[in-house]
Amino acid sequence: MVLTPETLNLISLALGVAGFACLAGPTALRLSGRLPAESPGRSLRSPLWWAGFVMTVVAIVLQRVVAQQGGAG
Repeated sequence: MVLTPETLNLISLALGVAGFACLAGPTALRLSGRLPAESPGRSLRSPLWWAGFVMTVVAIVLQRVVAQQGGAG
């Protein structure tokens, strides 16, 4: 299966949206009071946060690959 630049753009968009949701979701829930606050000294960087971070980085790299191929249309 050959991935066209348009398909790669859609994949990177989906990864970016899912990654942002994973990054921002827990923070937004804590700020709204629907999740309990972290204990002092603990980080907000849960496994979900790291998954979102990785998906966002992959989406950015994929966009750069598509742009270098000249199919950023």
